[in-house]
This record gives sequence, C-alpha cells and structure tokens, in this order.
Amino acid sequence: MKTLSIGRLVYDVNILLDGYPTEGSENTTKEMITCSGGSANIIAYSLGRWNAESFISGVIGYDETGTTMKKNMEENKVKTNYLETNYDIKTPTSYIFMNKQNNSRTVVSTAINEFNIKKYEYDTSMDCVIADGYEYNASVYAFNKYSNAITILNAKTPHNGLLDFFKYAKYVVCSSAVAEAIAGEKIDFNAPMTMANVYKRIVDKYPHVTLFITMEGKGTIYAVNNEIKVLATINTDIVDKTGARDIFAAMVGYGITSGYDIETTIRLATIAESMSKKTIGSTLSIPLLSDVIKYYEDKFGPLALKNENVEGVSPNGNTTPTPTQNVASPNQNIALQTPTPAPSVQPELSNAQVTPAPQAVTPQPVGVAPETPKVSDEQVLNNVFNSAPSDMNTMNSGNNNAPSA
Repeated sequence: MKTLSIGRLVYDVNILLDGYPTEGSENTTKEMITCSGGSANIIAYSLGRWNAESFISGVIGYDETGTTMKKNMEENKVKTNYLETNYDIKTPTSYIFMNKQNNSRTVVSTAINEFNIKKYEYDTSMDCVIADGYEYNASVYAFNKYSNAITILNAKTPHNGLLDFFKYAKYVVCSSAVAEAIAGEKIDFNAPMTMANVYKRIVDKYPHVTLFITMEGKGTIYAVNNEIKVLATINTDIVDKTGARDIFAAMVGYGITSGYDIETTIRLATIAESMSKKTIGSTLSIPLLSDVIKYYEDKFGPLALKNENVEGVSPNGNTTPTPTQNVASPNQNIALQTPTPAPSVQPELSNAQVTPAPQAVTPQPVGVAPETPKVSDEQVLNNVFNSAPSDMNTMNSGNNNAPSA
C-alpha cells in the first residue's frame, strides 16, 4: 500500500505544568516533550507505522527544527521524496501547555507564513491520498492525478477555501465545527434529529462524498446502507488528545484502502483514536496496528475483508447493519430507532452515548428541511469560511484550530 499525506507541517513542544500559569507569574517545569506534529505529519507517521509505504508532501524551513523533523520522518518510515525546504521561512512551532491537574491544553502556534508547496509533480503511484485542507494546488493535483485511488479530505477547521476540497475528495472526515458551518445548524448530541439533519444537508450538497462527521468526545456520524448512524467514542482516561483525530483519519485511509467495509473501518479508527489519547505527544501516541487489531478482534471477532473492489465502494458503504445507533434512514421518514444493547460486540462506549427520546422528536420526511432558516452557499462562504484562523492562535483545550490538534 502506497500512501501520500499532503498538508502543513509543524513541530510540537509539549510543556507539562501543575496548573495553568497565572498572568505575570514565573513558572518552571522539568517536563517537556517534543515531537513532529501537524495533521499531515501525524497521518504520514501513522500509515508508515502501520506498514504502508508512506510519503509526505509539505514544507519545512531551513533551520534546526526543520532538519530535526525531516530526520524524525525518515526514522519513522516516512518517505521524504516530496518534502520541500523553504529557505525563506522558519519551521512553524506549536507550544502546547498541558495542565496536569485537569488534562486541559492551551496551544500557542508561531506564525504560519503564507507559503505553499511548489513542487507537486508526484511521480510515484499511490493507493491513498489524504489532504489536510490547506495545500489547495498540491492536493487537487494529487486528487486528480490519482483519481483511481482512495482520496480523503481531513476537514478539521473552517477556513477560506476549504469547501473547494469537497469537490475533489471521495471521502471526507469532517469535524462537527465544519459540518455545522456547512449545514447552518448546530449538532446536539442529545437530539439525534440534528445529527441526521446536518449529515443529510452535507451529502445532499456533495452527493459523491462518503462522509464521516467526528464529534469530539462523543463519536462519529456516518452512513451504511442508506441509514445514518452514530458510533460512540470509547470511554477511556485521556492523558493527551493532541493528534487523536488525525490518527482517526489515518485509520480511515488505512481501513478503506485495505478493503475493509465502512462499519469495520469506523470501528478500527475509533479504537486507534482512543488508544492514542493515553500517551503525550501527537506522533508519539500512534498505537501499534497489532494492538488496534487485537482490541477489535476481542470485541467483534476476526477481521475480514468485504470490499473486493475498494474503488467501487458506494458513497454509503456496502455493509451489514450492526447494533450501532441508527439515527435516520433516507428511504423512510426520519425516525429514531432505539439501539439494541450488545455488550459482546460493541466497545465500551462513553457515558455520553445517545439515549434517544422518540416522544420528543417529530419525524420528518427526508428531503423536507427542518423549520430553520435555510443557509445558502454564499452565506456559508461569507459568514464562516471567509476568515482563516489567525496565524498566532491561543486556544483553550476544546478548540481544534492548532495545526497539531
């Protein structure tokens, strides 16, 4: 399996503190963990660790940090054939302040200059291409060049130009923030109808896309056999969630390219994401493939390939329904179905898993929009996607704007 990860690269400096610093105070810590970061890096590292022939396409600066990142990539089975060195910039760095008392994190990223990949005439065949939604020219070139490959957009943060990527990718791993911006409606995990509405609005707008919406700390919305479903996250003690969502996206790429069906792929991705949260450091937290598979097989039985023609997987997958939460069926009136508990086949779910309340929801036929103001593409572009995240960001733990998050 040959894979290509395209996007912005950043170096992570994790600073562990016994509480959040007070303004104007002086603080000392002996605990600092550094590693390569950025979505593209994390995905490339993950696929390399999982025995793929993993290539990366991105830009580093001509400095010690960039040299260290390139060395780290090569030591971790990431091929740097398409890695560029820009002699006019410094390699971006994210400083991640981790409060050990409550495991929150605050990220300050150095300025990401307006530089882009210039050399993207990729000359190696690829089975899977994953882009982070920033390097437009290189990503679209790769999506078109490798039109027979699995092409994935890892859409984490609303920003200028992101919607254009949806036109070219076959699969989209989309954060709830991006999904809500496109749909013009908030997702309420305790109101399953909102999840169905948001999902359907996006796939109606981009019918060629197989969509996965990730809800941080909650689970993933996806569709199988025309049924919109939710797989809740695995309940685990979180040490550091930096990079967990990117590891999820990497496993989506690995699973689909390997020939696993949608249901199996989402389970593997959820397991990998959960395992990564137990270790500090984005690229240091990537779980072993053998550990992910062992966990899966302990819960669900032996892995089996079901999609012999992976390229031909339909937008809604091709699998047998499971006891996972069913949210809505596009071929019927939208109605909630209470999931049947199946502890022998379902992973430990978080305490926040959906408890549907059918009596509180009025079923609506699919295709009939809920009674909320309809948001046009132009309004979405102007109101949400027309302002990129600030180059110098200071973020609370729940914010995903950092390149490494």
